[in-house]
Amino acid sequence: MVAFVLGIVVMTVPTFKFQDRVRGRLQQAGFLPPSLPLYQKPIAPPDRVTARRLMVASLHDALARGDYEQAAMLNAVLSQEAFQRAHRALKAWETARDPETGLIPHATSPFYNAWDSEDVAADNFPHLLIASIYLDSDGQSAWLDTLASERAFCGDLACRVDLDTDTIVEQDLDVRIFGTSEYVKDGLLAVAERFGPGPWFDRMSEGVDAILDAAYVETQAGPIPSNGTEANGELLQVLSRLYWATGDERYLQMAERIAEAYLFEVFPNNQGLPADYWDFQAQCPLREDERFRPDAESVAQTEPFRLVDHGGEIIPGLTELYFVERAQNRPQADRYRGPLRQFLDRIIVTGRTDEGLWYNSVNVETLVPFDDNLADTWGYILNGYQTFDLAEGTDRYAAEIERAMRAAATKRSINWEGNLQDGYADAIESMLYLLPWFDISECRQWVDDEIEVLFLKQRDDGFVEGWYLDGNFVRTALMYAQYKTQGVMLDPWQEDVRVGAALDRGDGVLYVHLAAEGNWQGRLRFDTPRHRTFWRMPTEYPRLNGSPEWYVVEPEAMYRVTNLDTGDVWTHSGQELAEGLPVTLGGAHPHLLRFMVSQK
Repeated sequence: MVAFVLGIVVMTVPTFKFQDRVRGRLQQAGFLPPSLPLYQKPIAPPDRVTARRLMVASLHDALARGDYEQAAMLNAVLSQEAFQRAHRALKAWETARDPETGLIPHATSPFYNAWDSEDVAADNFPHLLIASIYLDSDGQSAWLDTLASERAFCGDLACRVDLDTDTIVEQDLDVRIFGTSEYVKDGLLAVAERFGPGPWFDRMSEGVDAILDAAYVETQAGPIPSNGTEANGELLQVLSRLYWATGDERYLQMAERIAEAYLFEVFPNNQGLPADYWDFQAQCPLREDERFRPDAESVAQTEPFRLVDHGGEIIPGLTELYFVERAQNRPQADRYRGPLRQFLDRIIVTGRTDEGLWYNSVNVETLVPFDDNLADTWGYILNGYQTFDLAEGTDRYAAEIERAMRAAATKRSINWEGNLQDGYADAIESMLYLLPWFDISECRQWVDDEIEVLFLKQRDDGFVEGWYLDGNFVRTALMYAQYKTQGVMLDPWQEDVRVGAALDRGDGVLYVHLAAEGNWQGRLRFDTPRHRTFWRMPTEYPRLNGSPEWYVVEPEAMYRVTNLDTGDVWTHSGQELAEGLPVTLGGAHPHLLRFMVSQK
C-alpha cells in the first residue's frame, strides 16, 4: 500500500525534475525498483597513463621488430588479466544463483528476480557456463544444472520464470518464439561454437525444432517463425549452422523460406531494406511491438531499420545461408545471389558516417539516421560481407571492411552505447571477429588498448554492472584472452599461471610463453579447426557468437616443439597437441617454459 501511494506521488508531482528527484529518493529507500544497470563506472579517459598501456606499447614495439619471444611473454600477462577478470565475474554471479532452481536473475536487485530467455538465458548464463568450463572445472556442474533446470521449467520453447515464486510467467507464443531465438543464437550457439556436442547443443536443437513446429507467419514462401527481422536473422544463422552439423534438410528448408521472404517480398517492397517488423499480408512495415522492447524507439514514431545488433542480424543471417548454398553448389545460390548482392550494396551506402562506421538506425523512407549514435556492433555487419566474399571467392567488399576497421581504431574512450560496458564489449568483439582475415597493426593495438576501458568497468566484487549484460563482459574478456594465447589453453586453469603466444605469420611459427608463480601440473591444449571438426564446414568464416580460430593444429599433421631455453626438440601429432602437452612447473622443474611450435 505504501509503495502504491508513493507511486501516485511520483506520477502527480508538478514538474519532471521534481518527479525524478522523488523517484530517486524512493528508489534509494527501496520502495521502487532501482534503475538499470545497478551501477556504472565512468569511461576511462583517452589520455590515461597506466602501467598496462606501457606494456601494450612494449608489446607492439616487440611485434614490429619481430621479437616474438618477448611478445609471447607480454601476451601471457595480458591473457592472465583477462582470464582473471572473467573468473571474478563468474564467482560473483555464483552468489546470485537462486538456491532452489539454480537459475540466475535479470539483475542482482530483488526487484528483478526473474529468469528470462531473451536477456538472462541469451546474454549472461551461456558465458558463465563457458567460463566455468574453461576456468572452474569444479564449478561447471552447477551451471550445467542451471541448463537442466531451465529445460525442466520451460519445456521445448524458452520461457520466463519468476524466481520469487518459482513459477512460469505466461507469455504469448510469438514472445516465446522471440525469446527462444535469442536463447539459441546468442546463448547456446556460443557454447556449441566452443565445445561442440553436449547438452547445450541438444537444448539448442530442441528449441529450434519447437520453433519450426510453431512457425505461423504466412509468407509467399510458406510459414516462417516471426514477422520480426531480429528473430528471423538470428534463426537464419542458427539454422545454417545446424544444417552444417546435422545435414537435416528441415533446417535448410526453413532457412531458405525465411531468406526468400526477405529477398523477394520485404526488400522489393521497402526500398531494398528490411523493416524491424513486417506485415507479410499487407506487404508493409509494422510498428515495433512493445511486448518485445517496451522502450523501443519506434513504438509511436516511424519505421526504422536498426543496423545495430537487433535488426542487423539479418545481414550475416542471409550471407551465412548463401555460404551454405554456394559451398554445396545448390541451385538456390544463383537465385539468391543477385538480390542478396543488391541488398549488401544498399547497406554499404546506407546509414554510414564519412569514416565508414554505421549509425544505430535509419529511417527507411528518408535514409536519414534515426538514431545517430554509432553502432557498437559494426563488426557483426561486416562479418556478413566477409562471409559473402568467402562464398564468392572474391574480395569485392575487402576495402570497405578495412575502412570500417581503421575507422573504429580511431575511436578511443567514446560512448559506444552510452556509458554501458556492453558497448565496449560489442565493439571489441566486432574487431576480434575480423582480425583473423585483416591483420591490421593499428586495429590490433586498438584492441589491446581499448579493452582496458572495458576492464576498468569491473567492480572489486567481480560484478560489472549487476545485471544480465555482465555476461557480455565475460564473453569479450574470454575472446580477448584466447586471442592473446592464440587458442592455447591451460587445463586446469590456475589463477597464478599465465600463458601467452605470438605467431610469426611469415614463417608459421608459434611462440609460447608459460610461467607459474607457484606449482602447476596439467596440460597445454591447442585449438583445432572447429569449423570442420564441430560443424563439418568446408572452410572457416567469421560467425557471430563464434570463437575465432587463431592458431589451430591439424589432427593428422606432425609438429615440431622446440624448447627455447634448452634446445630440446620433440615431435607431436596435431591430435596429441589438441589433447594437451603434459607440463609440470615448479618443484623440481623450472617455473618457466618457453617453446616454439612449427608444422613439420
